[in-house]
Amino acid sequence: MTLGQLINQNSFVLVAGLGLGGWLIALLARRARARAWLAWAAAVALAAGVHFAARTPAREFQLVADIQRAISAGRPTLVEFYSNY
Repeated sequence: MTLGQLINQNSFVLVAGLGLGGWLIALLARRARARAWLAWAAAVALAAGVHFAARTPAREFQLVADIQRAISAGRPTLVEFYSNY
């Protein structure tokens, strides 16, 4: 995996980490009060929640026959194309 691929695959975590890290440094430099720290902690919790909620579940289909069976059973089907880069 190249550095570009690593950054692309983890861009949300990197951007959120840089933003929250900058905010953390500002809080430390200003010797912020509890209210500001609570806001920062809420932002960290929100970023972590979004990160884990956005993860896709394990693959439901292992074989092509499983996919064909699901389509013929009348279940709604979503076909998603993506690049692994």
